[in-house]
Amino acid sequence: MTTTSIEHIRSGSAAETTSETWCAARAGVRAMTPFLVGLLPFALAIGVAAGASPLDDLVGWATGPILFSGSAQLSAIEMLGSGVGAVTVVLSLLLLNARLALYGAALAPKLACQPRWFRWLAPYFIVDPVVAVATDESAEGCGARWYRWYYLGAAVSLWLMWVTAITAGVLVGPIVDASWSLDFAAPLCLVAMLTAKLRDRRSRTAGVVAGAVAIAAVAMPPGATTALAMVGGAIAAAAIERSTP
Repeated sequence: MTTTSIEHIRSGSAAETTSETWCAARAGVRAMTPFLVGLLPFALAIGVAAGASPLDDLVGWATGPILFSGSAQLSAIEMLGSGVGAVTVVLSLLLLNARLALYGAALAPKLACQPRWFRWLAPYFIVDPVVAVATDESAEGCGARWYRWYYLGAAVSLWLMWVTAITAGVLVGPIVDASWSLDFAAPLCLVAMLTAKLRDRRSRTAGVVAGAVAIAAVAMPPGATTALAMVGGAIAAAAIERSTP
């Protein structure tokens, strides 16, 4: 085989790899698009809250890329603006984000075969919408490389929307009525994610049990309530799976 032929094969292989990368990334963006629409008002509301709070605008804005979690970011803005101590803020955010540890455990098998740089980067993007897209059945069986860029396409598109919307909210925050709030967008997005997953008896049972546990534990802190609901739903789903032939 001549040198020209070898170079032609290599260039063709590189072109196929690039094409696969872009196809996977676009698939991730498409899968994330409904969540972008649902979370855009929530991100704007958080930006407005940051701009209207006593915090310096840059500090309020920085909670977005640093925390990258809507409820945790809003809590941090409120607590820091009220003069709450740093230790209390950190402990409250850890409790509020306790569910992320369960999300990480769910994604661990999918990340085990990925390169080290991706295993270090991927956890930063672990939030509810990203987990919903990354664990969807359509993302299964396409290979490690395809999944990696599918994940990044979904996660980065969410991150860009989130930071851009927060920036816009911070800029208009001082001229917007402080009572204006669109916090309902986050619960609606969560309901949309849950509804999309209720496809069989196991998932429906898990959803009902998780809801019942959340109601029973409503007096507990939000992070603890969410974690208990997830554990209860997971146990119910496992029990259904074991009892089904």
